[in-house]
Amino acid sequence: MCKAVAADVTVDGSEGATLKPGNGVIFQLMDTDRPSSVPVTDKPWKTEMTGTYTEPTGSPVKSTTWVTTSAQATDATASFTDIKLSGDFYNAVRGGGNAGLQGQNLVLDFTRTTLKGVISATTTQHRVPTLTIAEYREISEVTNTVSPVVNNGVVVTLGSGSSWTVTGTSHLSALTLAADATVRAPRGKAVTLTVDGTPTAIEAGHSYTGALTLTVA
Repeated sequence: MCKAVAADVTVDGSEGATLKPGNGVIFQLMDTDRPSSVPVTDKPWKTEMTGTYTEPTGSPVKSTTWVTTSAQATDATASFTDIKLSGDFYNAVRGGGNAGLQGQNLVLDFTRTTLKGVISATTTQHRVPTLTIAEYREISEVTNTVSPVVNNGVVVTLGSGSSWTVTGTSHLSALTLAADATVRAPRGKAVTLTVDGTPTAIEAGHSYTGALTLTVA
């Protein structure tokens, strides 16, 4: 769980490390949903939550300055090496000036890794529209709906020896495949790619940028 701050996660499975998310989500990038707190005089901490978080409504406003197709210094990044993964990766940051943030990308790099799941920009929704200290159990508890990228770029690199089995619709802003990387669908299905609305072949050794949508049928 990363809430609109820069992050750098490294996972090395070469000695047997595994990830088994209980809710099926390996990486959730989203806006801060913590009710506000107030400083305590002469203390290096703040009081318990005293304010209210209200979920934004309406569609995110696209920033005119934020770049979604390449990594930026303030992005959340994660790299995975020599590991088998099953789960989803979501970026739900609204940006466009929301909470003073123009945008934030989720940058993922896989090397000798197999992944089965969805990687996508999303919108999120809490079960309740406002959060106070009374609803503290609802903090971070969101439902993701896959949605086209706005200010929440998803930049994916499938490096050498990596494969991604796409289990559902995924919206990306950039996808790079090594010469031996593969993108596939579950058995009995097929995965297709559109780039800015144009059907495009998925080929090893190629890179794609723009409004990328991978669909499984």
